[in-house]
Amino acid sequence: MNNDTEQKELINLGAIQQMQGNFDVAESYYKKAFELNAQNVTLLNNRGMLFYQQNCFTEARSQFEKAIEIDPENVTAWLNLGNTLVFLNEFEQAVNAYGQSLQLQPLQAEAWEGLAKLYMLNDEFAAAEKCWAHAIDNEPNDPELLLGLAQVYLSTGKPGDARQLAEHVLSQYPQNGRALQTAGLAHLLDKNFGLAIVFFRQYLALFPGDTAVRNHLALTLLQTGNTEAAASEFEAILTIDADNGEARLNAGVICLSLTKYEDALAHFDYALEKNPAQNKARFYRGVTLGFLDRKPEAAAVFGELAAGNNDDWAAQSRQQLEILNGAG
Repeated sequence: MNNDTEQKELINLGAIQQMQGNFDVAESYYKKAFELNAQNVTLLNNRGMLFYQQNCFTEARSQFEKAIEIDPENVTAWLNLGNTLVFLNEFEQAVNAYGQSLQLQPLQAEAWEGLAKLYMLNDEFAAAEKCWAHAIDNEPNDPELLLGLAQVYLSTGKPGDARQLAEHVLSQYPQNGRALQTAGLAHLLDKNFGLAIVFFRQYLALFPGDTAVRNHLALTLLQTGNTEAAASEFEAILTIDADNGEARLNAGVICLSLTKYEDALAHFDYALEKNPAQNKARFYRGVTLGFLDRKPEAAAVFGELAAGNNDDWAAQSRQQLEILNGAG
């Protein structure tokens, strides 16, 4: 077996192990292959992706740049370099890498997609929309590309357009989670609360552990006045993630509104144990203590807040002190 044949075999064996997630074994094959020829672009690309899959982005970048030094027209190396530079927060260089890849092969949905995501990370939605459109031109039936464009529409106040794309995807893939989530958000932005709830619940039937979507559902339920159902959703979030600060505060405020004062106090105490500087939790703890007829403790809470910086909670605390003093 000559060196070229042996190296090709080693690269293939490494790639097989890499696809199976056996990264250490893959690296051992690649090292042997490098001993035969360190200038092999396929080998450099494969090893770069091996580092990339392990979140070793600096090492991955080195491999892709070496591949480009050897073959400046290697489309895959430029694309891989662009993807890697995104994770290294090298925005301008990533744009350049994607651009080089597209100059060499314009009909390349993956590079357009990478560029679109990069622009979205920087809130450059007009540029992102154009890139998603180019990607869709090349892969018109790819649901992820369609939903990427839908995300632009959600971010730029076009929920109707986002909903149409999501519903198109759902007509082909009824259990596509991202499409269900997108449809729910689009209806929420359009204040179609009932339909938003339907889509969020369909999504959560597939992915019950997604606390972000469950939070959207809870807030939508509040918009419809269904406080008890919203409280159940916040409690479900806390079952999954007990330290979720937003859900903890919302659950406490809802318990307060439902006159479940002891439950509310427990939520605010927990929140303050995790973050003693959380003024919202401190304020509502004071309100709860007042309802529990623990007025001296409530007054102490409001007094401390009122003496602090002149924010909204300080002003509201002064009002609460006046109410307590009047009641006394």
